[in-house]
Amino acid sequence: MMVYKANWLPLVAVFVSVANGVTYKTLRTPSGPVRGIAIQNRNQSVYQYRNIPYAKPPVGNLRLRKPVPFGSWTNVLDATSFGPSCMQDPKYISNILENTQRSEDCLQLNVYTPYNASLTNRKSVMIWIHGGGYIFGQGTIYDASPLTNVGDVIVVTVNYRLGLLGFLSTMDDASLGNYGLWDQRLAIQWVKQNIAAFGGDPNSITLFGESAGSMSVALHALIPKNQGLFQRVIGESGPANSPSSMSLEAKKVSRGYGIFLHCINEHDANFDSSVLVQCLRGKSAAEIIQAQMDLNEGKYRDNQIAMRDAPVVDGDLIKAFPVDVMANISSEGSCFFRTLDAMFGNTDAEGSILLDINMNDLERQYNFNVSLGIPTRFLCDVLSPEYAKDLFEGNMAAADAICQKYSKINDIEQSRSVINLYTDGIMVAPTVSTLDCHSSPGLTMGRNTFQYMFTKEPKSTNERPSWFTGASHAAELSYLFSFAGSKADDPLLSLIMMTYWANFAKTGSPNGPGLPHWPRYDQVAGLYQRFDSNISPQYHVTLDRVQFWNQYLPSLAKNTPSTVVG
Repeated sequence: MMVYKANWLPLVAVFVSVANGVTYKTLRTPSGPVRGIAIQNRNQSVYQYRNIPYAKPPVGNLRLRKPVPFGSWTNVLDATSFGPSCMQDPKYISNILENTQRSEDCLQLNVYTPYNASLTNRKSVMIWIHGGGYIFGQGTIYDASPLTNVGDVIVVTVNYRLGLLGFLSTMDDASLGNYGLWDQRLAIQWVKQNIAAFGGDPNSITLFGESAGSMSVALHALIPKNQGLFQRVIGESGPANSPSSMSLEAKKVSRGYGIFLHCINEHDANFDSSVLVQCLRGKSAAEIIQAQMDLNEGKYRDNQIAMRDAPVVDGDLIKAFPVDVMANISSEGSCFFRTLDAMFGNTDAEGSILLDINMNDLERQYNFNVSLGIPTRFLCDVLSPEYAKDLFEGNMAAADAICQKYSKINDIEQSRSVINLYTDGIMVAPTVSTLDCHSSPGLTMGRNTFQYMFTKEPKSTNERPSWFTGASHAAELSYLFSFAGSKADDPLLSLIMMTYWANFAKTGSPNGPGLPHWPRYDQVAGLYQRFDSNISPQYHVTLDRVQFWNQYLPSLAKNTPSTVVG
């Protein structure tokens, strides 16, 4: 038996039905009618509208091109089941997902709404861009029901193209790249045009993301053509000016893919980009992913810190490197950034990424056991020269300074210091530079700037060496979402953080009744909010180490140009 209730509102029809104890809601949107499903969370309904297409499948001749809007539909779209993940290494498809399929036909989004959202009770909107190094991840794994419920906001999670399919660039018109970013932008435009039908406020949109998702958000915040699409940004562990945020050798990498997939000859250094791209459009998705997994990237990359498959300066979407845009406070991108409210932060042990990516290979190559500690010789003979090479044009004085700064007496402290090296140089110092740009005196246009540091250590650290301390990269995610089946160790901290995030999305400030006060960031005091069991404001996050990266090293490298590593 089905019971229908109709609630007619201007421009939108709402139909609520119940079948076999499950509640469904059908909305009429500008794109077409959409049928969602009610899920109980904290004794309250959250409506989920799943697998809504915002772009045509980027296959065949649409592969390696900007996304094309999906357009409209007339029949009711069944949005009660999650769609597939975008193409990626199968090891990244979690077995907890309802749909573990991979497909190129993946450009869809999921909308989570409070039970009482309507045209007469509009909610602020938060659009989540997932992380995963631009090569893996999916919007589906982030269940936004708790954030929607606690924060009384609408949350949208987005899929976008990844890896070669999302970011291959020949650095010319054959394939400019940045397709994953164009996907994100089209999804944001879809939300802007359609979200009112879900009870959302199209003039109160916040972008937020983590890791590569945060870098994506931060990049969008520097693109003037995005003006009006969103009003606020939250970046979790990923500033746009991070040395890892952009691909610096895209043309060489595209050549490597071409050789691997037999599209071009290995001895052809001056390959025809259009021939390569046309060949890639004819390869199967499985072949593409195999190339991503097996490419000997050492042959086609000199910079090991910058990401391989990542955004590039294409002259179209991204006109210049973020660090240059921020340095020029009168640039269009910098001015647009300061029209937005901004919140950026980190975990205090972001360097856990070092342990997750390739530490096993490094152990074998340099003969040490990471469970016992990371030796000083690895810091000074391997990491320091690599950082100096990639970030300071191989300056030997910079390499020596990094070695000295992070060298410790015993193996335990040395290991933790190596984690700090990555945390500081790749994440925290660039984040502070981003915040300094946004809060430049006299140029903020009245917008708000906030910083946080998440330091809550998990109760269980079985997957980490015994010497590891701090909050790993991505540790805050389970405090904001039902994420990958994990739960927050501190439910009260989770509740406060969700409320902070939602308040910021609504007003541009995280503060509200009953919450510990979170002061605004400025360059003088450097105030940030520390998230742990005790929440408190602190001054200047790791000031000495941030100054080392943002001031001392650039000055040292500039004044000692003749000494070069190797």
